[in-house]
Amino acid sequence: MTNNALRCHSPSPRTPSQRTRAFTLVELLVVIAIIGVLVALLLPAVQAAREAARRTQCQNNVKQLGLALQNYHDVRKIFPAALKLTDGEERRPERATTHRENWVIQLLPYFEQQSLYDAFDLTVPISGTDVNSQNYRARGIELEAMICPSDAFSDQSKYRGRGAEGGNWARGNYGANGALGFMNLDEAGGPETRYWLDERIRGVMGVNVALSMRQIGDGTSNTLLIAELRAGVSESDPRGSWALGGHGASSLWAHGSDNNIGPNSCKPGGDGFVGCGHIKGSVGGEEALVAECMPCDNIAGQAGPRSMHVGGVNAAFVDGSVHFISDFIDKGDEWILDPTSYHTWQRICASSDGQVVDLSEL
Repeated sequence: MTNNALRCHSPSPRTPSQRTRAFTLVELLVVIAIIGVLVALLLPAVQAAREAARRTQCQNNVKQLGLALQNYHDVRKIFPAALKLTDGEERRPERATTHRENWVIQLLPYFEQQSLYDAFDLTVPISGTDVNSQNYRARGIELEAMICPSDAFSDQSKYRGRGAEGGNWARGNYGANGALGFMNLDEAGGPETRYWLDERIRGVMGVNVALSMRQIGDGTSNTLLIAELRAGVSESDPRGSWALGGHGASSLWAHGSDNNIGPNSCKPGGDGFVGCGHIKGSVGGEEALVAECMPCDNIAGQAGPRSMHVGGVNAAFVDGSVHFISDFIDKGDEWILDPTSYHTWQRICASSDGQVVDLSEL
């Protein structure tokens, strides 16, 4: 009986047709190759979806800043100055190293950053080399609302400063519309300069001065208020420093003339800074900056809007509306500072040039 039981439970031998068939090496390689092709096909779609999400976040930031600026205006009946400089420094604003609060610092209480605003000591300059000072620490705080997630440089090295500026300047990606003239004493670097006084050339927020809505003759829906700019590509590059009021750091100047025509202008020398040579040296020369679409030269006082988005930049207008402005907007080629020669881009930057703007051309 035991033998019969053992025979009943013993497995019967498998026939060749019943044996499990394994993959051959060739078949495995074919499957891996197919998977690789599918991943390669899907990767651009995944990257595009991620960039779409980043661009939406950037648009939301621009929208919130535009609304905060409107709230600021509702309370104070004027927009904040793009930057404030101490007595004496305003004589050469493009070379200034002693800075007071810029438009972003003034705006902090209006987009839920009251505690950070209180962390600044506005009785003294924002700049300075004392690493233990309130302002040194506060200006190094990273503000999510000021960062466009598409900009790969915005979360990298902070600006180390030039001379008396000191270091620890955190990055940002949004700039105030200063003027179509250069940010210097000869053009638009203060309330009494010829191109700030010319309402056909000035923007909205200048050096130690700003406009109210009633001074914007072209209408709030036709006038640029803020636009994207890019964070600097090295520690020596001041561009995209949210608390620093200079051109390219948090404000836009001469961004429709000379060799900086409109959004994402890649012409050599497009932005002008004291110390451009140090920036070039830090990245391997001018060609590297041009390839990155972040050119510069030493003729200071110029900086234009830039972004890492394909095809344009996000911008808020004075009425709070947000637009994506194409790199291919009608802007001319080589443009001299002459209001009679304005194209669409120059018209939306100037606050009272008196010319009609077709927003469908953005």
